[in-house]
Amino acid sequence: MKKLSLLVSAITAGIFTTAQADISVSGSSFIAYQSADSNNNSSHGGAVSFALSTTTDSGMTVSSGAGITLSASSLSASKAVSGFQNITFATGGTTIVLGNDVGVPDGVGDVGGIVGDVAALNNNGMSKTVGISDDEGTGVSLTTALGTATVGLYYVADSTPSTTNGDIDGAADTGSGAKISTTMGDLGVTLGYATYEDASADDTETGIAVTYAAGGGTVSLGYENSTGTKDGNQFGVSYAMTLDAASVSIGYSSADVDSKSATQTDVAVSYPLGGGVSVFAEMRSVSGDTGTDTSSTSNSTMAIGSSITF
Repeated sequence: MKKLSLLVSAITAGIFTTAQADISVSGSSFIAYQSADSNNNSSHGGAVSFALSTTTDSGMTVSSGAGITLSASSLSASKAVSGFQNITFATGGTTIVLGNDVGVPDGVGDVGGIVGDVAALNNNGMSKTVGISDDEGTGVSLTTALGTATVGLYYVADSTPSTTNGDIDGAADTGSGAKISTTMGDLGVTLGYATYEDASADDTETGIAVTYAAGGGTVSLGYENSTGTKDGNQFGVSYAMTLDAASVSIGYSSADVDSKSATQTDVAVSYPLGGGVSVFAEMRSVSGDTGTDTSSTSNSTMAIGSSITF
């Protein structure tokens, strides 16, 4: 993604001669045709992202960010201003995140879902999937290198904070987790564990994902298990490769949760046209125990369109 970098130190040199800050701005947009059986739609959206960072005299980088979006995940085209919820401190291979939007490491084994938000619109979806009741909120995370591995520790003190603050010592709903990523020969391995707890729920989720380069592409395998509110397991596999300049991905997921069983198959193809412009085609199909089929939803959905990065 191309970025437009604005040096705040240059803009404010006459006022703040010691400014070290940097702001980068990036943007994206898309237009697509989306279909769920006989329900056909036009979908439009985009985003502008702002990344802010500065470096202390000791070499520690402090950063934050914000964004403006027109959502692709809803046909109502919901608009939102996001960000400024976290502050990130990075130094010596260690990163600490503090804020109201810290997430625990759930979903590590979810490798079969490869289509974007537009192709998933109005898809009935698998009726039950692995997960925990809530996975983010006011908290702290620490990520650091440990030998050849990367280790992350996460704690959420309040998973339902307001837009400006969270209850550190009196919240009724909390979460925690750990994640480790490493390589074992030709294999890339990631393990994740996440919990959520409140007065009525005591949830856990464990996941593993493995990647391997094969046949000119990359194979990913994932497995997840959750207990509590969603009791069951889920398996996923995907394969991604490049044909000429086109990127082709196929994904498959199978879930057995709370006595509900379903499968999901995804196919995604994209082709770059240069200058940050690409065209894409995506499809999702589900079977088994799925959501209710209506006049506007279907077990099979697809999208074709163009995406642009600036």
